[in-house]
Amino acid sequence: MLAAPTLATALLSVLQMASGSGAPGRVVAAPHGGYDQNTEYMARNIAGRLGYGWVRALAYRSVPLRYWYDVNRPTERPYRRGRFGDPVWTAEAQRVYDEYQQRLEGAARRSGPLDLLVEIHGHSRTVPAGGRSLRVQVIELATTGFTRTELRALKRHYEELQRSLPASQRVPLAIDRLDPHFEYRGWWIPFHFRASEAKRKGSLRPTKARRALHFELPPRVRDSAAVRSAYERLLARLIRRAAG
Repeated sequence: MLAAPTLATALLSVLQMASGSGAPGRVVAAPHGGYDQNTEYMARNIAGRLGYGWVRALAYRSVPLRYWYDVNRPTERPYRRGRFGDPVWTAEAQRVYDEYQQRLEGAARRSGPLDLLVEIHGHSRTVPAGGRSLRVQVIELATTGFTRTELRALKRHYEELQRSLPASQRVPLAIDRLDPHFEYRGWWIPFHFRASEAKRKGSLRPTKARRALHFELPPRVRDSAAVRSAYERLLARLIRRAAG
């Protein structure tokens, strides 16, 4: 059984959702600010470059305080026996998701499906490789509403944009429908961050967003202020291309 939310947790949920409006129908959001470190700043800065609306959800996950809301779908994860379990629906998680969805629509200045939702997430994925753990410094992009032809063109454009970056800052891009496995440092790695539950139950459903780009950014993109700034520029240009 899930523990009842504390008053502090309930207040935190109310106080830590923020948004701003921009181009009708287009929003950049960071559902896991504070946990996916620096994504809240990147989302707002990218939105500013594009003139899009933005949404930030901050501090809905805390390992020390043992609560974990998924935010962009109506689930949370119970903490039992020293670890977080699988996501389950709860009334509190539904409330958090409903507020997030309302913020998205407010930032887009419309009700009904968004024309384009961009979500900025962060990952720190490692995989076993040759008897050691390999940090996967790859951007994984889950998508809805785009054809394979559009996605191939988007990936080519990303590779063109990367040429302006120093070699030390270049991070590969894998796209869900193009790259079920991708090569990284000599290893073939399965694509992982498909955003399946958000596509089925949350903010990436076609009834909520006609098209969506769900970026999972590795530490190399998020940790350094200089690299973050470079990728804010790069991703803004990529998103502008995707938006047509």
